[in-house]
Order: sequence, then C-alpha cells, then structure tokens
Amino acid sequence: MDIFKILIICIIAAIFAVIFRQHRPEFSVLLAVITAVLALYLVFNTLISPINTISQRLESYGIELSYFKVALKALGIGYVTSFAADICRDAGQTTLASLSETVGKCSIFLLSLPLVINIVDLALGFIK
Repeated sequence: MDIFKILIICIIAAIFAVIFRQHRPEFSVLLAVITAVLALYLVFNTLISPINTISQRLESYGIELSYFKVALKALGIGYVTSFAADICRDAGQTTLASLSETVGKCSIFLLSLPLVINIVDLALGFIK
C-alpha cells in the first residue's frame, strides 16, 4: 500500500534529519521540507481515485458537488497548514508557525463563506 511507503520515507527522512541536525542543521530543515512536499504529493495522488469515485456517486444521486469540493479544499488547506507550521517549528520559528496556522484558519473561513451565505439565504427563505 502506498501509505506504508510514504510512512517509511518519513521515518527514513526523520533519521537522516536527526543525523544532519548534529552536523549541518540547515540541511535538516531542508530535508524536512523536501520530505513534506514529497509526502503531500504522494498522499494526494493516492487520494485522487477514491475522491473521483465519491464525486461520481454524488453526481449520480443528484447531489451538488460544490459542498464536497469545499470540504476537500478545507481538508487540503488544513493539512498543508499543519505541515507548514510543523516545518516552521522544526526550524525554531514559532512565530511563523503561529502565523501559518492563522493564515490557514482564515483561508478556511473565507472558503466557507459562500456556504454560510447559502445557509442564511435558505433559512431566510423558510422564514418568508
């Protein structure tokens, strides 16, 4: 399974990062960034097939895909934000890590605004 390969890559990278941290700390952070990007790429490639299957099923049932797309985008933003914040923390930049998390939260909020507006419109439609 691809997930196990990704986890093995992460474990190997962590071992090398510990070794590099003792001699060349800048390479340790660079290795973490490269590994995170590679892992994200591999995970998203693994998820494409199940996501397409779910999308096709939702379409066949006549369910609007916009809500599913928003949920997927929010999930992606959350994971990317988490990786970015963790990398900043590993580099000793806690302020940048907190800023990354704030940017991610604001991005998810902005992404969800059209859904909130639709819900408010729907509720107002029932009231009238």
